[in-house]
Amino acid sequence: MDFQVSARKWRPQKFSELIGQEHIVRTLRNAIELNKISHAYLFSGTRGVGKTTTARILAKAINCAKGPIAEPCDECDFCREIKQGNSVDVREIDGASNNGVDDVRELNETIQYAASSSRYKVYIIDEVHMLTPQAFNALLKTLEEPPQRVVFMFATTVLSKIPETILSRCQCFELKPLSHKQIVKQLEVICNQEGIKVGGLSLEKIAKTGAGSMRDAQSLLDQVIAYCGNKIENDSVEEVLGVVARTTLEKLVEHLIKRDSVKLIETVQTIITDGKDLNFLCRDLAEYLRSLMIVKLSEKPEALLDLEAGDLQVLKEQSKGFHADELQQMFSVLCRTESEMKRSSLAQMIFEMSILRLADVRPFHRIDDMIREINSLEEDNTPKKKVLTDTSINLVKDEPNNLESVELSTNRCLDSDSDWQRIKQEICKRKPVFKHYLTQCKVMAFNESKLDLGFSDLITQDQVKNSDNLQLLRDVAKFICNHEINVTLTLIDKPKISATSSSSTLTNNKKAIKPNRDKSEAEIIQDALDVFGGLVIK
Repeated sequence: MDFQVSARKWRPQKFSELIGQEHIVRTLRNAIELNKISHAYLFSGTRGVGKTTTARILAKAINCAKGPIAEPCDECDFCREIKQGNSVDVREIDGASNNGVDDVRELNETIQYAASSSRYKVYIIDEVHMLTPQAFNALLKTLEEPPQRVVFMFATTVLSKIPETILSRCQCFELKPLSHKQIVKQLEVICNQEGIKVGGLSLEKIAKTGAGSMRDAQSLLDQVIAYCGNKIENDSVEEVLGVVARTTLEKLVEHLIKRDSVKLIETVQTIITDGKDLNFLCRDLAEYLRSLMIVKLSEKPEALLDLEAGDLQVLKEQSKGFHADELQQMFSVLCRTESEMKRSSLAQMIFEMSILRLADVRPFHRIDDMIREINSLEEDNTPKKKVLTDTSINLVKDEPNNLESVELSTNRCLDSDSDWQRIKQEICKRKPVFKHYLTQCKVMAFNESKLDLGFSDLITQDQVKNSDNLQLLRDVAKFICNHEINVTLTLIDKPKISATSSSSTLTNNKKAIKPNRDKSEAEIIQDALDVFGGLVIK
């Protein structure tokens, strides 16, 4: 008998053999048992997950000699004809090559004839998204009101290209990609039935390369068997598929931990020389970094990662060399790199530069922590005032907002200047509106027992004198100085401007005004310009 590829030989023929699509199987079985078979079904999903297979099994179930039945017998003439593709009443159409409006018109003409021998007349259109807009429009009326005993089954990998008018007339089912364990389990069944001996993690690598597609994984298995014979080894799988060994990934990550750019480039060059696929390397390295993140954050990473004990221990040790921010940044860089490599002819250069970028990744710094650290450094570097042995002296400190006079006493150990700054910061933190009041005051005296604040205007003093605000001042002063401080508020008198000084100013600016004659309009304007400034506009 001629050789038949695994994807065709091990294709499911019953609902019970369909892998990973339990939600769809249950819905279709219930519909058959309740005699609620729709006239149109649409199956969507990525390649190799069972869209066309599901349509064929459904066609057998509704046309089976024992049916309609939830599980086709796969033994009667109708089931065998559909399985072999010889059924006159079950027609499978390739939407990519029969995508024109003329093809749909021909279908509309033949659909009027009843099924010759089967119970239902079934049209399976694969890759239906390839139909032209005109072809879809020509199909609308027939799809909405088809003849009795006619069922349409559509399969597509690009659901977004199907018009809404078609989707609204169908029951839509989305098939999920198969999990890694499901693919490995099926590959083990095939190898056991075929008498193939498998060593190590060979099937895991094949399933991983299949990326959720059973057909891809089965095709890769045929390729590996053709290379290895009846015994599959890890090294042979890596050579055939072009994937990188896990030890190589561990070596790359060790160089990343040490920030050794030279070793990184040398390792990449060795991988390229061995003929490995850089796209696979980029994907595998991104997955390795994801595993490091899970190990770093999770208390039980073994429940989330399907790894051997030795590999998990290596991940735990390497995760200590990275910050979580670094792993996230590295993962983002590799994701962008994989996308750029697919669109560029300089894939090797793009990957090499991205690897060097990984060696330069640093963790993020929180702005709040940086500000807090800067403030603490400023406080530590503030020069401390000397305490003199005299009774008391007044020190003047110039600031952008105000002038503060601090009276230091010989019998105290606090740093008045620094403590006042801390008091202001704490008050503004608790009540931000206080910042305006504090910029309008001067420290008249600050020692172990009292804090005297002077205000130049009565309004600001009254605001601070409010019982709540005054109590806040006392609480913060006690919090900073670690003991009670008597807070007093003083009103500072404003300096008065003498008449002689104002008259002398006017005399210096221009000629003096005679008191025994009235001023002319020109003189009045000139006096105003001298006092207020400005420009005369005529």
